[in-house]
Amino acid sequence: MLYNLLKKCTSLFFNLLNTLLGGRLPPFGSASVIVEDHDYYLVVELPGNRIVFPGGFMHWHEHPRQAAAREGREETGLTLHVGDLVNHYSITSHHWSSMSNICFVYAASVIGGRLRANVEGHPHWMHENELRTRIRGQALTILEDYLRYRTGRTSSSDPPPISLIS
Repeated sequence: MLYNLLKKCTSLFFNLLNTLLGGRLPPFGSASVIVEDHDYYLVVELPGNRIVFPGGFMHWHEHPRQAAAREGREETGLTLHVGDLVNHYSITSHHWSSMSNICFVYAASVIGGRLRANVEGHPHWMHENELRTRIRGQALTILEDYLRYRTGRTSSSDPPPISLIS
């Protein structure tokens, strides 16, 4: 709860500063991962039963691929091999409590670690059928883009994933 309040305060501050500067601040960069294992997807359940793919804002001087691996580890406890860029998205904020950003989404696979909860939410595996009923908006678009990416992919240089689903 405190973490969510801090996020909203940060957004309010950024949006106020951006307004004072005439809208001249650039959007933030963020990165996310899609990790799939036999039609199960690694997701984070946030307060309010909101389901998202692991990801978050990039640090200063951090490449989006590095941010995707770091955020995946921070939010799930798993070490990920971040592979191909699936797509990038321009996310425009229409509310003072959120920030506009450019998000890079990568396909990833698990190479180690243990699934664990974090301050933001509870990570777990969710079957695609349930996932489709629980996500909305941008997350659904990301899933559809990932499925097109997966279908169009003919060969892979990624290491084989460690299956965590039994």
